Amino acid sequence: MAKLPFPHMPSISLALTIDLDALAHNYQTLRSGLKKGAHCAAVLKANAYGMGVKETSIRLYQEGCRHFFTAHLAEAIELQCYIPKDVFIYVLNGLRKGEEKVYAHYNIIPVLGDLEQVHDWNTFAKTQKEGGRAALHFDTGMARTGLSQNEFKNLELSRFSHTEIVCVLSHLACPYQRPEHPMNEAQRHNFDAIRKRFPFALASLANSGGFFLGPKYHYDIVRIGLALTGCRTAVPEGNVSLKPVVKAYAQILQINDIERGDSVGYDATFIASRASRIATVGVGYADGYLRSLSNRGEVYVAGVKAPVIGKVSMDLLTIDITDIPSGKVQRGDWVELFGDHLLIDDLAQKAETIPWELLTLLGARYERFYLNNQQEQKVI
Repeated sequence: MAKLPFPHMPSISLALTIDLDALAHNYQTLRSGLKKGAHCAAVLKANAYGMGVKETSIRLYQEGCRHFFTAHLAEAIELQCYIPKDVFIYVLNGLRKGEEKVYAHYNIIPVLGDLEQVHDWNTFAKTQKEGGRAALHFDTGMARTGLSQNEFKNLELSRFSHTEIVCVLSHLACPYQRPEHPMNEAQRHNFDAIRKRFPFALASLANSGGFFLGPKYHYDIVRIGLALTGCRTAVPEGNVSLKPVVKAYAQILQINDIERGDSVGYDATFIASRASRIATVGVGYADGYLRSLSNRGEVYVAGVKAPVIGKVSMDLLTIDITDIPSGKVQRGDWVELFGDHLLIDDLAQKAETIPWELLTLLGARYERFYLNNQQEQKVI
């Protein structure tokens, strides 16, 4: 059997390694590239992009991170369980009715995105001895969430009579489409006008892609998400050295010999053109290995890339190992789904998607091994 890519045999045929030292390297590299005085915030949505919010947040706090963003209130409450209280935790998806007391109880900051949310939060804050902290989200070009340009023009500060506005933010639509995309500058100019109305609040426009647009986009807080994982996609100009944090593996469960003309998998989408050796691997679309990789994906095994053949099913996929010398691949061996030899960025391209999707689909069935100063820590 080939050498295991982790310290000991996992209890299931799926495993991830999450290199917390690489995570720390990425955070410090990005932090050092910010303009003077700007905060490097961590966006830990969707279980920290599949990395695991507990271990990730603890390490980032140790590295000096004090501003964290989540998508949902439940994510923020979980995050608060793992790190000390001297942090700012923001919830990007806005304030839902009836959640005001929960935000206040946990001292979590809602990001208010429309006038109804502004009204509801300020009304609640009137009942509190110390008012209520909140952030304001302004739409400068995404047309998803956030106060519109018309709402901004007619916005009276009296609406915030009992609200402490700690941050104003917006979100770039095209930061990965190269710096010269006209929307980037248009959004920045719109945001400059917004910032002038709220000089007392921190300002945040850039996400991971915005970081690479330069200091004029950094403002007070840069919200780093994908770049923490070290994905190449997060570095549009290739001028920052980041390390991959997450690597995914799955185990070969069975090896079969098939004849020319035999089919493989659901719907018989692969027909063998020669006598072949087929390995069945214990991973499928239930684990985030997308069906769009059917007959087009590849894995790394025995020092080479082996093609995925047939349709990816819920818990299994099949690979062609015919061209690998006999005896080099055995039942029980582990294949790399992405990692050192297959970048997740390339896998995403084959799947006609983006690394964000692949990372956030990494499910609970993977056994996770956390690497920290070369010491392995396992979390099931």
